[in-house]
Amino acid sequence: MKFSTSNAKCSSYVGKHTVFIGTHTGSFKKLEPFQDAPYRQNNLQQVTVLDKTSKVTCLAFGNKEQTEILLGRANHFVKVFDCNSEETTSSFEAGGEVVGLGRSNGCIIAGTADGTVQIVKDPESVEFSVGENLCKLRICPEDSNLMVTGGKALKQIIKVWDLETQKVTFTAKNVKKELELEQPIWENDVVFVDRNTIASCSRHGYVRVYDLRGEQRRPVQGYAPPDDQLSFTCLTNHDGYLYAGTTTVGARAFDSRKMKNHIHVYKGFTGTVTSIGVDPNGGYLFTSCLDRYVRIHNTQKTAMVYQCYVKSKPTQILCTDYKDQVAAQEEDEDDDLVLVENPQDEDVDSEYEDMFAKMQTVSEKVASNKRKLDGSVLEEVAKRKVIKKKGKKAK
Repeated sequence: MKFSTSNAKCSSYVGKHTVFIGTHTGSFKKLEPFQDAPYRQNNLQQVTVLDKTSKVTCLAFGNKEQTEILLGRANHFVKVFDCNSEETTSSFEAGGEVVGLGRSNGCIIAGTADGTVQIVKDPESVEFSVGENLCKLRICPEDSNLMVTGGKALKQIIKVWDLETQKVTFTAKNVKKELELEQPIWENDVVFVDRNTIASCSRHGYVRVYDLRGEQRRPVQGYAPPDDQLSFTCLTNHDGYLYAGTTTVGARAFDSRKMKNHIHVYKGFTGTVTSIGVDPNGGYLFTSCLDRYVRIHNTQKTAMVYQCYVKSKPTQILCTDYKDQVAAQEEDEDDDLVLVENPQDEDVDSEYEDMFAKMQTVSEKVASNKRKLDGSVLEEVAKRKVIKKKGKKAK
């Protein structure tokens, strides 16, 4: 599909996905590109005051089934959204601009830009500090007790935390100095590649991979452009591949095992990529951009197969498989079924049952009426035969 400024969908895009979008004005929308109206946008939450304070700063799934969304705003509020009922189930105030959300052992984990991490649980929440200038916080999908943080300045270099003890289990080490100067740090996004591997992207133009095993704290793989003209904004991963959005040249894909060069470039953007995601099968790349478009690319062919103008500047994006939502709805319907007890186990009124037993059923009544009718017809025929015979004898 060629670049254009209008809504477009390629015939080769056959995926069934649901896309959730948070915007700069605070609106929260849903797109379903496979429907008959592929560009229709459903507002999921009504925002009365649209300003910078209601900006959506973080979106994250709250469970593995991807039926719950945790939504954080710049006005310090966190809301829990149920995808099946499309309603907000609960909300609370985090105390700062929300930059990271997740769940750990049933508790909501919320991180704010001032470095405060809040573990929301009963009867009392737990708070601890990870340092100022926090940019991103994520929970490990394979081990919810692990949390990774990253931010601006050397004090906010990549760190892995144990949520049970609220202590650091791994602290990354910066790359070697150049001209006796410390290399600048600005970890704009961080992700868990797997339980033992983490990756980060930076506004300073690098993508790095760290191994949590062993004593090596410096990055084991890394990408840095030779001209220093690249700035990364967001990061996601799937099956060992990293996908990073940039401020000027769209998005790029990397193999986490060989980071010297990128393997794919995704084009068609006219602004900064604000958020990026991959569908559960890894076949499609979802991006939101400051040019007010949401786009879908084929991860292997790099072709853009869908784009939609969403009116407001999108800041966060989440994608999920539509079939997963349908299955979840069916499970909920099964849970609502009422089990009927066996009537034989209940007390039976014998007089009431005898009355019904003596009643003639509809089928028996029809059969008896038919027999009566057939008998009367036969008698009438016999009478007519007798009359005819008498008439012949008289002649």
